[in-house]
Amino acid sequence: MIIGIAVFVAGIVVYNSSAKQNEGDSKKSETNTQKETTNKVDSETSKSNELDKVIEMAIADGILTDNERKLIKKIATEQGLDYNEVIKNTERKLSESELDSETELIDHKKKKGDDFEKYIVQKFNKKYFRIKEWAGDKYVKGIYAETTPQPDLLLEFNLHKNAYPFAVECKWRQKLYKGGIEFANKDQFNRYKNYEKTKKILVFIAIGIGGKADSPENIYIVPLQSIKTNFIYLKGLKKYEKNVDKDFYYDIETKELK
Repeated sequence: MIIGIAVFVAGIVVYNSSAKQNEGDSKKSETNTQKETTNKVDSETSKSNELDKVIEMAIADGILTDNERKLIKKIATEQGLDYNEVIKNTERKLSESELDSETELIDHKKKKGDDFEKYIVQKFNKKYFRIKEWAGDKYVKGIYAETTPQPDLLLEFNLHKNAYPFAVECKWRQKLYKGGIEFANKDQFNRYKNYEKTKKILVFIAIGIGGKADSPENIYIVPLQSIKTNFIYLKGLKKYEKNVDKDFYYDIETKELK
């Protein structure tokens, strides 16, 4: 009788222990599932936030660059979204964000561009340099002045009664993007190359990074001839960095703008 009771009690203990273990395993499994779900949601949220940020940057800049399109496509594909629909919505938001008519272009980006151009212009000593042309950027529905596709500034360096013409395209960016900057879209880049070739006038890209458009932290003057694509990495910019506190000068021997 006593042995029977002992066996019965032992059975209950074993059952309870097994039940608790199963309950613990069940809770552990449930916790792991919850963690996996949470991590998945966090990951999807992070990617969604990343996509939103890229779109916000494009809208803030007022232009959807090739690199931004590629990044949007990558993120949209990872999230299983319709890339064409995402781009369509982004372009619609860009269109809605424009101020007044296209011909005015007095928006956030345009003002910064103008401020940087004025900053660059003041770096040329009037004693030696003359501004021959200062191209405008007004256009409407793809119609623009003949000077618009050319670089921003056409200057002339005068020394010993000789004149040396060259052109400067001005670009300012608040910060680097993927370790560099896209200073123009592909069409613009090709137009600058064609301008330099047909006009036989050297073109330089004046790049400002950081600070403000009218007082950048860093300045780089890059010869267009040394650029292969419309995107330049910081490593490629370093050799062309200029002192922000000094004016520019043109070296007639090396044909460099320093």
